Amino acid sequence: MFGAREGTIEYPGSGSGRDVAAVYVVKEKDTVESVSQRYGVPVQTIVDRNRLIPPYTLRPGQSLQLPNARFVPDATGGPTTATATAPGPVKRESLPPPGQSEPPRSAAPPAAGQPTPLSPAAAESSVTVPATPPPRMAWPLKGKVLAPYGTASGGQKNDGIDIQAEPGAPVKAAEGGTVVYVGSEVAHLGNLVLVQHPGGYITAYGNNEAVLVKKGEEVKKGETIAKAGSSGGVTSPRLHFEVRRGGSRTIDPMTVLPAQ
Repeated sequence: MFGAREGTIEYPGSGSGRDVAAVYVVKEKDTVESVSQRYGVPVQTIVDRNRLIPPYTLRPGQSLQLPNARFVPDATGGPTTATATAPGPVKRESLPPPGQSEPPRSAAPPAAGQPTPLSPAAAESSVTVPATPPPRMAWPLKGKVLAPYGTASGGQKNDGIDIQAEPGAPVKAAEGGTVVYVGSEVAHLGNLVLVQHPGGYITAYGNNEAVLVKKGEEVKKGETIAKAGSSGGVTSPRLHFEVRRGGSRTIDPMTVLPAQ
């Protein structure tokens, strides 16, 4: 793929091995979700095959292996063109291989044990999430909201809310589900816990002093999963709480939480 144009994909030739995957060259503003939607490859498959690590930010020019890739036409149904390449067993195209127009597969949830994308780039994704009413969740911790959801005056985006806390205060699961990640690999979110819920929802609990659950553990709504703290470099004890859908689409937590 050296020198391949950004936004193009090479499909394996007919003589290629069984496990050979198409290779896509990332272009500007691509996200894992947008590539998943465009080529019908589940998010989980892309993450696993390419050993992506959080926050899953893609770089222009980066190569991604896409097993069983097939172009999913957009709603415009416009004409497609192919980019010519040197003769060989591999064909490079910027648009779909002939005769394939299946409807897009729905994006799969992130792999168990892997964090969801927690980056501003995720907000630029054009993936359409099915209109399923979000669940009514419980407050993971009661306290003053120090930082609301959205873009602050300085231009920095908060993908969740920051709740003031006493050191060691119990942090509770906002909804029942499965713990899919515990760790401190995501910048500024020390001792992060991710819980996956039915309907493709994931809640994130960051800046904890201690974590009381393990990856793969089932938790109930209201169950204590961590102790609040100030890990991740924050200036005061707090809980950073996020609600996500479809891997990277953030939801204002205040829309799914009752009044305090």
